[in-house]
Amino acid sequence: MNENKGEITRKRKIIYSVAAAACALILIAATILTVYFVTRDTGEELPPVASGPTQNEPTEPDEPTEPDEEQPDETPDEPTSGDTETFVLPLSDATYTVEYASIYTNATLGGSIYRHMGVDFSAEEGVPVRAIATGVVEEISFSETLGNLVVIDHGDGLKSCYRFIEPRDTLREGIAVAMGQEIGTVAAAYGTEYKDGTHLHFEMQLNGEYVDPAAYLDLMYEEK
Repeated sequence: MNENKGEITRKRKIIYSVAAAACALILIAATILTVYFVTRDTGEELPPVASGPTQNEPTEPDEPTEPDEEQPDETPDEPTSGDTETFVLPLSDATYTVEYASIYTNATLGGSIYRHMGVDFSAEEGVPVRAIATGVVEEISFSETLGNLVVIDHGDGLKSCYRFIEPRDTLREGIAVAMGQEIGTVAAAYGTEYKDGTHLHFEMQLNGEYVDPAAYLDLMYEEK
């Protein structure tokens, strides 16, 4: 009787051991499979992540930009020639034959030598003479020897002097003249520069001192 119980007990132990081993094997297999499926490389490349919205994602329209307000043009208009022109030539021809402050030999006065404080414009008798700038007629004088003279005061101490001129009949001392306005014509050769032929003797003064007209006018020299 005791032998039967011992046999049964031994068999039960064997069964329990086998069952426990089987469970252990099953647990180990399940763990291995789990690790395998979790860590295995499928070999499939994931699509790159797009930086912008995908085709399925709605895009928001750009915010409308306000048109730039029209700014006023701060660039000044280009000046016309009349705005920038300050002086004009007393004659239409800028050629002169006697230079400013040159040593001048006066053939009419028997070869007298002195410094010529103006320029002489060679011109035919009757050629119009113009005011070089806006101003007021300061003096009109007549002389058979020194030549008729017109002096115009342009302000700021500047004056222009026209000698050997026939003043216009309407020209009077004290009246205003405009730049380029005709004030007379070139006179026939006479007086102290008779042998130089018909010409306009032209001088400029600044604050009572003679100045070179070439500093104000675009002149061309031509030797006699």
